[in-house]
Amino acid sequence: MRLPLCLIAIFYGHIQGGLAATRGINNDHDVIKMLMVGANATMLCSVLLRHGVDRIRNLEKDLREWMETHEYESVKQMQGSMSQVNCPNPSTFQRAQYMKALQNYQPSWGKVYTLS
Repeated sequence: MRLPLCLIAIFYGHIQGGLAATRGINNDHDVIKMLMVGANATMLCSVLLRHGVDRIRNLEKDLREWMETHEYESVKQMQGSMSQVNCPNPSTFQRAQYMKALQNYQPSWGKVYTLS
C-alpha cells in the first residue's frame, strides 16, 4: 500500500481528474489513509472477495465513526488533508518519501533463483 499512498499524496492537486487507490486496502484505516492523501475512490475487490459484499456496511460504519471522533463533517473535508499540497514544505515531503523508499529497497539481483 505504500507506493500508491505516496504517489496519490504527490499527485493530488497537481493533475486534473480523480485518483483511485488500489493495492493493499483491507480495512477502514487503509481507506481513511488513502482518502486523506487525496484518493477519490478506493478499490476493495480483494476485501469483497474474501469477506463478501456485506463488508462494505462495516467499512462504511467504521469510517463514519472515525470521522465523527475526529470531527470531520464530510469525506470531501478530509480528502487531501495529508497530501503534499497541504504540507508546509513540499520538498521536505518528497525527500522524506525518497528516504523511506531507499530504506525499504531490496535489489532484485539479490534474490536467489533456482531452476526446477
